[in-house]
Amino acid sequence: MSKTLIIGNGPSVLEKKLGKRIDSNEFDKIIRINRWKFDTDGSEHKTDHSEFVGTRCDYWVVNDLHMGNKLVFKKHQLYEHVLICMPNFKWDPIDKMLPQIKQIEKQYSNISFIPPSYEDDVNKLVNFKPKWPSTGIMSIHFAINHFDEVYLYGFDTYDIKYDTLHYFEGVNSHYGKNKFKDINNKDHSPDREKEYLNHMIKHNKIKILT
Repeated sequence: MSKTLIIGNGPSVLEKKLGKRIDSNEFDKIIRINRWKFDTDGSEHKTDHSEFVGTRCDYWVVNDLHMGNKLVFKKHQLYEHVLICMPNFKWDPIDKMLPQIKQIEKQYSNISFIPPSYEDDVNKLVNFKPKWPSTGIMSIHFAINHFDEVYLYGFDTYDIKYDTLHYFEGVNSHYGKNKFKDINNKDHSPDREKEYLNHMIKHNKIKILT
């Protein structure tokens, strides 16, 4: 039975020192998301968080913006597999995107794209429109379709009790503290993410690592 752990970038990961457990052989695959280790310019985060989140990463799931800044192409060789998540509206018209996607997958043997049908499936469960599911939600939906057991850690759904969105950045970075508290008005919906997570937990599709 295959068992995977998806580590989100929420600040709650700093509340427990699970690094050694994460790096152990308890899980067949470890999945991480976007800038978990590197900033957009490819530099590593200055603070070492390994005692909290470990260092192992087998699958790296990134949004399509990291094609533009080249991060995915600079670092893909560090991972067993890299999955690029692109919102469905960017696939339209699909005939324009397919040649570029096929070229990337041909050039990089360990890079592939999460099919747009996955976002369609997510929206059938919880409708994110006119916004779209985050890279984290898409990572989960990929995992439940490819692994028998899926565990989550560090998925805070933008909980405003924390002063930042991600464990590796300061209060005023990225969205900034004030905008962070208004995150429901941006591209993703924390309310919908909570609804999706609760649905998956209720139906035994995912478990929360404790």
